[in-house]
Amino acid sequence: MPDLLVAEGRLGVALGEDPADARAELEEAVAEAATADAWLREHPPVVAWTGGQFASGTYVEDDRTLFDLVSAAHADVTRGPRPRERGAPYGSDLRLYAEAGIPTLHYGPGDVRLAHGPHEAVDVDELVAVTESLVLALVRACS
Repeated sequence: MPDLLVAEGRLGVALGEDPADARAELEEAVAEAATADAWLREHPPVVAWTGGQFASGTYVEDDRTLFDLVSAAHADVTRGPRPRERGAPYGSDLRLYAEAGIPTLHYGPGDVRLAHGPHEAVDVDELVAVTESLVLALVRACS
């Protein structure tokens, strides 16, 4: 019978949620769950926070200018639909700009699931379409 269990996971936070509050909530839930088991009451689990930890993202509902500008340019360049707006469960340095009040937007080619790994690659056609879309968005913004 094992005498030690090490489990690793990832705790995402909602937009605008304080990561410290989310960590405290998880720690409380683990502690509460441990009270239901006699052995765990005697040997309480320990939650350790290691590795990269990021601040929450920011969503500015009243200013969609950047999203609208880039998504319209994308649709015009690709002759397709506008990109879907969605959140992502990973950290990004864009949070630093957003916290400073600078509008930000993740937009680019490729499949993010392949990013930062041994098989990272982007399709050249996607790269060209994104480049043309950004140029068109800049021209429109400066006109």
